[in-house]
Amino acid sequence: MAGIREVQRKNGSAWEVRWTDGGRDVQMTCATLKEAEREKLRIEDELDAGRSTLWRVEKRTVAQVVEACIKAGEVELKARTIDGQRAILRNHIAPALGQRRIGSLRARDVEKWVAKLAEKLSPGTVRVIYNVLNKAAKYAIRHEWLVVNPCSGVALPKDRSEVVDDRHFLTPLQVAALAEALSEKQEWFGLLVRMAAFTGLRAGELAALRVGDVNLLRGEVQVRRTVRRGKGEWLYTSPKSKKSVRDVPLPGALRAELEAWLAAHPNRHDPDARLWPGLRSAGRNGAATDWDRVLDMNNWCGRYFRPLVRSGVAGLPTGLRWHDLRHTYASIMAAAPGITVYDISKWLGHSSISVTEKVYIHLFRTDYSDKMSAVDAFLSGAGQSLGQSGSVTALRLSAAAR
Repeated sequence: MAGIREVQRKNGSAWEVRWTDGGRDVQMTCATLKEAEREKLRIEDELDAGRSTLWRVEKRTVAQVVEACIKAGEVELKARTIDGQRAILRNHIAPALGQRRIGSLRARDVEKWVAKLAEKLSPGTVRVIYNVLNKAAKYAIRHEWLVVNPCSGVALPKDRSEVVDDRHFLTPLQVAALAEALSEKQEWFGLLVRMAAFTGLRAGELAALRVGDVNLLRGEVQVRRTVRRGKGEWLYTSPKSKKSVRDVPLPGALRAELEAWLAAHPNRHDPDARLWPGLRSAGRNGAATDWDRVLDMNNWCGRYFRPLVRSGVAGLPTGLRWHDLRHTYASIMAAAPGITVYDISKWLGHSSISVTEKVYIHLFRTDYSDKMSAVDAFLSGAGQSLGQSGSVTALRLSAAAR
């Protein structure tokens, strides 16, 4: 099924392995006869199993395959994600593996690469980098450039979040204390805190809200966009995933507070106006509101939120992060009666319920009281017959003993 032929090269002899795959004549060159014989056996085994062998002559490098995979993802992924993947290719994949032919990559190569990454980077970062290569390998298999994924089964460093849970879940009283403390800086800062804790919006989603996104008639806030700073300008994009485009119901007290906020809003008649003002420096007076600026959440947290948390005010955990208010929302909703994991998943904008359960499984406690009541009733009803059966058995054992 496959043959070997010696050929002459400038530096000596080489050996060509030749075979036919799907009507196509294929060949590959090996440096030694032993290597050619080994490849011949592998090729014949793959042909006997009905698998394509064209990947063996694939000349694309790892870097070229990763770039092709990234380019293919441009139709569905955000520009920010694509930029991040290309940065990973440029900084971590290309220097170590980029020039290797994709078909020559083995699991041991990936294992060594991961181990070196783990020496300098956090487990979470290593996983993100690894995922880019793993995705590219799957892409290569779909295009028959590769048969086996060399990334499959590779041991990854354990993510610290799987060992240490550093999330914080505030109580409603702690949320109130945090909001009150920040209100002393500017009154609307407290509303910002309560919006985060009682709607679960991400920081970018919160900053991107517009007047028209608050639907007081329906009592909900409509999440349609997110905002971030990139390359010197503010970029408005769709939220994190398709399901992140959502409508989040408002608790009654928060709804009333937003109604008062909108009544005093200088651009309340413009649905496209920003819901929140930005901030500008006001010299010794700190910062002043500026309705022409975007609310920079990173700057706001660095200037007001984090210093307040580090001061230990109101007994708040000193490691509290702004994103913990989203976790707080999940915990409050999970504790409220009648709200299901499906509701919470939808309001958080998770891609699936399984994501919600994985992140917040400890918040959901199953009530088995009805089932245990049924067990009690069964045991109570069966107790008499069980007792009679036990007495008969005891008499028989006593008789046997005599």
